[in-house]
Amino acid sequence: MANETDQMQEQGAPPPPAAPGPPATHVPTPTGRAAIEASGLEEDQLTELLHMLVLCRYFDERMETLYRQGRLPGAIYSGRGQEGTHVGSAYALGPDDSLFPTHRDLSAQLAKGLSLKRVMAQFWGRIDGYTRGRDGNSHIGDWDGSRTFTVLSNLPNAYPVAAGAALAYQMRGEQKVALAICGDGATSNGRWHESLNVSGINRLPVVWVVNNNQFAYSTPNRMEFPVPTIAERGPAYGMPGYRIDGTDVLQVYTTVKQAVERARRGEGPTLVESVSLRWKGHAGHDPAKYMAKELLEDYMTNRDPVKNFAELLVREGVLDEDRVSEIRTHVEREFDEGFEFAQQSPLPDADDVDLGVYADDGYWRREPSRSGGTA
Repeated sequence: MANETDQMQEQGAPPPPAAPGPPATHVPTPTGRAAIEASGLEEDQLTELLHMLVLCRYFDERMETLYRQGRLPGAIYSGRGQEGTHVGSAYALGPDDSLFPTHRDLSAQLAKGLSLKRVMAQFWGRIDGYTRGRDGNSHIGDWDGSRTFTVLSNLPNAYPVAAGAALAYQMRGEQKVALAICGDGATSNGRWHESLNVSGINRLPVVWVVNNNQFAYSTPNRMEFPVPTIAERGPAYGMPGYRIDGTDVLQVYTTVKQAVERARRGEGPTLVESVSLRWKGHAGHDPAKYMAKELLEDYMTNRDPVKNFAELLVREGVLDEDRVSEIRTHVEREFDEGFEFAQQSPLPDADDVDLGVYADDGYWRREPSRSGGTA
């Protein structure tokens, strides 16, 4: 066996995986100043983190209002209440690291660098959207820009692709990390297990984040898997597993940041189970009556990731109330400017419908026609 291992390493294969780690870890939650210090973030970074949380919450609320008014042509998949997981995870990545999100993770994509104006143009099917009017939804990405892979609704299809990206980084000797997000329901799919397995075998530079909403659409955790936590599946595949409070953006950031740096050092993958609750249904049409009223009220009152983080920064003297108000005002202006940009952006030119199907026609590398007009 030793000779076989030596031969594999001579051929450039990755080293054998480390022995399975300890049982899944429930990460303790530091509070107050200790939480801020544990994150290692400076004042300007903490302010930026709050700005992104406020922006994502406001965007979600306003887009739902427009949807209810019949002014938004596409569908919406709210991530309200889960901003801590989305923003904290994406903020832990470097500019050259890659994000593989789901249709509910728009907040993570914005935190990774997607343009708010282009996102809004996307929702209204305009030429300045990321798909140049070929979709009016959250199925978007910006691989050449923010290293964000295009969203796929079939879950967890992004997981095996993230494993492939991580394998490419490893084979090329690049100091890059892939991070993929999925919901708890996707962990019952074979592709999820296959992805964790291959990443553990090859010690790939990848971080697996499970955004545990406690319901797979309407199916509660107790009917999804027969083990107490998702995190404990990590050690079974030879990687650490952490279960954290997804409503605490600093705990999410700190845990994921450590996992990212571990992967960058060549120490292999990490599984992070981030527990929260989406405050809305699966999509805009879903009233989410399967959620217990008391559970929802508890999260909305006591576990609001945006409100709690703002209050923490004020309480610890990082920001004052006036600065928080300025951030909210700035966010409202950003949204209004993005909405106006989307309405003024032209519709796609009908004559371009057959372009961009094949990569070699150069459509996605040149400026598109802007003669489609506006609605």
